[in-house]
Amino acid sequence: MVLESIIDPAKARKNPWGLFFVAFVLVTIGIWTTNFMFKESTSILTIALTVVAMMPFIHSVFILEEEEETRESHKLSGFITRHFDVIYIYAVFFIGLTFSYAFWYVMLPAAPVDPFCDSGFCMPIPDKMHTFKEQEKTFSFLSGDVTSRLSREVCLDSAKKNVVECTQFIFANNSIVLGLAILTSFIYGAGALFLISWNASVIALFIGKEVVEKDFAAGLFRAIGYLPHGLPEVFAYFLGGIAGGIISVALTKKYHQKHELKNVVEDVILCTILAYALLFLAALIEAYLIVL
Repeated sequence: MVLESIIDPAKARKNPWGLFFVAFVLVTIGIWTTNFMFKESTSILTIALTVVAMMPFIHSVFILEEEEETRESHKLSGFITRHFDVIYIYAVFFIGLTFSYAFWYVMLPAAPVDPFCDSGFCMPIPDKMHTFKEQEKTFSFLSGDVTSRLSREVCLDSAKKNVVECTQFIFANNSIVLGLAILTSFIYGAGALFLISWNASVIALFIGKEVVEKDFAAGLFRAIGYLPHGLPEVFAYFLGGIAGGIISVALTKKYHQKHELKNVVEDVILCTILAYALLFLAALIEAYLIVL
């Protein structure tokens, strides 16, 4: 509610770059607050607090988005144009989250340190080990020994690599995530924010590790390396979030104008089809880069 007072959803649809700084502030507050109160759960609760703060704002954006569906002039050819504002907002927020998490990964100490104390008050200092605990598990899974993971051998085992099967494996896993993005957005209105925030924190971990272990240029190259398959994949999650969000808002309304529900259903179907098509493209590109 506070965020809606600071940033007008209608204005943010036209110029959303203020959300980049909002993302940094929310992540920062989340890390330091949860570290002080629930240190062992910092990695997940930071994301949760960020999502809770953003959900009313994103829901308001979806209300504005759904209102445009009431127009009788509803050409399928203008699908991307109609929803570009929300895609833009998601993209800026995602970039802001990734930058924020990467920044704090680089800045925070690797292990717990003594709290900062002044006049009898002590403030615990966040550390990488707790702030990125769950993200580290994902990193270990993706970069660990895969000889015992039969389903992953088609991507990573030098003797069994196969572009087609690797694509199928990646697409199957990401399809589940996309389905959850659509479902949670439908149920909660802006539930896809959690999955988008989680992906941003994991990508930031990979980038941050490159910066810490090597240098800033290595981190930048790692970020650029994600673009070929990362752009269509994240874009697919954005569309999934939009599909669930606008149908959620439409179904909660008591009154609908002529053609409104028809327009909404058409756009939801298009969003979903395009999202899965982009997800398959992302899986194909990623499999090609891994195997070849």
